[in-house]
Formats: sequence, C-alpha cells, structure tokens
Amino acid sequence: MPADSEKRGIPISAYRNGSANGAANGLPSLQDSTIHRLLVGSHRLAGHLNTACDQAGVSLPLARALQFLASATEPVTPTQLSRELGRSPAATSELIKRLVKSEQITADVDPDDRRSFKLMLTDAGRAKWNEVRGALEQAEAVIERGYGGHRLEALAGELDELVTALDKVPA
Repeated sequence: MPADSEKRGIPISAYRNGSANGAANGLPSLQDSTIHRLLVGSHRLAGHLNTACDQAGVSLPLARALQFLASATEPVTPTQLSRELGRSPAATSELIKRLVKSEQITADVDPDDRRSFKLMLTDAGRAKWNEVRGALEQAEAVIERGYGGHRLEALAGELDELVTALDKVPA
C-alpha cells in the first residue's frame, strides 16, 4: 500500500486501460484514486451526520429540508425545496407528505398559482429543527475535535470551489 503522500492526486484516468485493481499494469489500486478517496470521505461524513439525525428521529434529507425551511424568509415551493436538496420531485413530494403528516410543515395552495403549494415550517417543525440542529452541532464538534476546526473550514472552502466548478460542467 503506498504511503499517504504517494496516494495523493492519482487521477481516475490512470485506470483507463487497466483493471479495477491496477495490479495487472503496475498501477496502484483504484481505491487509491482521488475520486474514490473523495467518495469514501463523503460517505463517512454522511454516516456521522445520519447517526446524529437518527438520534433526533429524522433522516438526513428530512433534516436538510427542515434546515432550508427554517432559514427561509418566506414560504417556499416544492420545486425550490427539491432543487435545494438535489432530489427528484417525486422524492421531495414523499418528503413533503411526511412533513405535512407529522404537522412539521404546512403546504397551502399558492394563491398566485393554484397548481403549486407554499411550504412553511410550523412551530412543531421549528422545535424539531432545533432538536436536530443540536444533534448535528454535537456531531460537528466531534468531527472538529478529531480533524481540527481550521482544517475542516479550509476543506469546506475547497469543496465549495469544487461544487462551483462542477455546477459549470454539463451533466
């Protein structure tokens, strides 16, 4: 296994003509690729956040919906919520149904466009978001202690730049 310093920056294109493990052509394993390492980190981070959300009794997508609705200065549409969450309209619709059923949001017909709804957090939804936020803040504190607050902030800045660059790439 290569040392960490030797693993850095191996592009996925290095495996274009090789096997998945790279051993047949003398390359390091695919697991050492930059993209794979980013995916593993993302998965591990999501796992920590999912655990925090589970402790608060919600899923991570539901927590993100509560966060978005709690920070909104006016009612939002299902389309806006779907875009914010990066989920399909169908998946967002199911999420909205769960939130309405649990009385955490209201979904009132939009008076300007009767085909759409306006979503708003209820007092119960705001209380749930505060509970979830507390659990997520605790998870973040654990991650910061293990990785370092400044390093985590720098990494987040780099990821922001990656997201911006990816948003410019055609799908």
